[in-house]
Amino acid sequence: MEKEMERNQIKLPQFDPSCLIEEKDLKLGDHIYAWRAWRLFSHHGIYVGNGIVINFNTPDTESTKSIANIPKEDASPESERCPRCDYMTPGSPGVTIVKTCLKHFGSTFYLYKYGVSWFEFYTTPRGTCCPFDAKPLQETVDTAWEKLKTGFGEYNTLTNNCEHFATYCKTGIKFCAQVLPSIILVEKAQVLPIDQIPVEKLLRITAGK
Repeated sequence: MEKEMERNQIKLPQFDPSCLIEEKDLKLGDHIYAWRAWRLFSHHGIYVGNGIVINFNTPDTESTKSIANIPKEDASPESERCPRCDYMTPGSPGVTIVKTCLKHFGSTFYLYKYGVSWFEFYTTPRGTCCPFDAKPLQETVDTAWEKLKTGFGEYNTLTNNCEHFATYCKTGIKFCAQVLPSIILVEKAQVLPIDQIPVEKLLRITAGK
């Protein structure tokens, strides 16, 4: 399959193996992610203990728009209810903040990095790190539980998605690098000095503005 994707000129992102994390090593408040669709994008959530992750779940209509027929490294949850997490969706209709067990979040987990330098951010696969500092773990957990009850607005792939949710829980600021145009991160990052990177423009895009 990877050979087929190579023939179709689909380049898979490389990732830092040090970000891999086992279930036994997870801490309450950790921001974790699992790759989807052969690492074309990552799904994010906050670990709140007892094998449960609170995450902004992609509506079925959104998840199937652009990735139909693409095999997934970590399959999305099936439609039947899980006896452990029950795919609980509280709040008003349309709220898609959910709690799921690790089994239904993904099969391989990665720890999202915070407080990275802008240089590291620009040279690291999108959806794996953030330049902002993280809040204490317990504050992160409290925010995640609060948003499970109150919601996080309407899901939008570009302006209000699972990475926006997880980074908001960790920092109080919505941030998603996966929505950035590749030309900013790849081509320009190779030729521009770090102090000339358009940070203000970048932050507007990553915040969904």
